[in-house]
Amino acid sequence: MTTDPDLGVQIEDIVAIALKAGRLVVAMQEQGLHQIRSKSSDIDLVTEADLASENLIREELFERFPDIGFWGEESNSRPPEEYFWLVDPIDGTTNYANGVPLFAVNIALNHGEKTILGVTLELPSQRVFWAVQGQGAYLRFPDGRQIRLAVNKTDRLDQALLSTGFPYHRGQHPDNNGREFTHFMARSRGVRCFGTVAVELAYVAAGFTAAHWEAGPQPWDVASGILLLQEAGGKITSYRGESRPLGARTIIASNGQPNLHRTLVEDIQRIRADLPEKAFEV
Repeated sequence: MTTDPDLGVQIEDIVAIALKAGRLVVAMQEQGLHQIRSKSSDIDLVTEADLASENLIREELFERFPDIGFWGEESNSRPPEEYFWLVDPIDGTTNYANGVPLFAVNIALNHGEKTILGVTLELPSQRVFWAVQGQGAYLRFPDGRQIRLAVNKTDRLDQALLSTGFPYHRGQHPDNNGREFTHFMARSRGVRCFGTVAVELAYVAAGFTAAHWEAGPQPWDVASGILLLQEAGGKITSYRGESRPLGARTIIASNGQPNLHRTLVEDIQRIRADLPEKAFEV
C-alpha cells in the first residue's frame, strides 16, 4: 500500500526499517547496556540503544526519501518540511532498560498535523501494527499472518479494560494521574500500565482494551497509535473531549462507543476540577 503516489512511500519499506531497528535494539539489550542516563528527570531514561536506533532509522529513511523531514525523540527538532517522519526509536525505554519484555519502535509519516502512515513494532514479540490513512489498520504476526484491526464494542465503564501511563514528574507534582487512576481502577474491569503508550494505543485499536488515557505523551509517542485507532474505528480527544492537535499533551483514546468515551471525559474533568495545580490543561 502506498501513502501518496508522489512520495512513493510503500508501507513494506517502513515495516522493513522498523524491523531492522527492532533487531538492533533487541541485540543491544541482550549484549548488555552500558550507557543509561536520565533526561528530564531521574526516571526519564535514555540508553545508547535509543540513539543507535534513531540514527539507523534516520539514515534508512533519508536514503530512500531525502525530501521528507525527520523529527525524532532524541534529536527533537520539528522540521520545516510539509511532510515529515515522527520517530520514537524505543518507546518504553524504562521497560527496555530494566529487561521488561515490552517496548516498541514507532515510525509515523505526517503531512502537517495529519498522520498518514503509522508503524508500531511491538518488541521483542515482533508483532507489527500498521496503518495507512483511509486503508485500514492491521496486525502482522512474525510468521506473516495478518489480520485487520477493529476496536471492541464495550460501552460501559464497569465492563471496560483500560490502560494508562504516568508523567515523569509524578513524584513532584499533584497533577500526576493518581486521582484518575484510583477512580477508574475502582469502577472499571481493570486498569493496566504497560509502560509504552505506543503499544497501549495499538491494543485499543486491536480491541484488547477499551480505552487509554494519559497526560504528557509527545507527538512521536502517539502519532502512529492515533492513526491505528482511527483506522480501526476508535476515537481520540483531549481530556476536554475536543479534537486533539498534534502537540496536545492529554489524550483519551477509546473504542469510540459514545457512552464510554463520554464517561471518560466527564469523569476526568470532574476529578481534575479541584486539583491545586495543573500541569496539563489540554
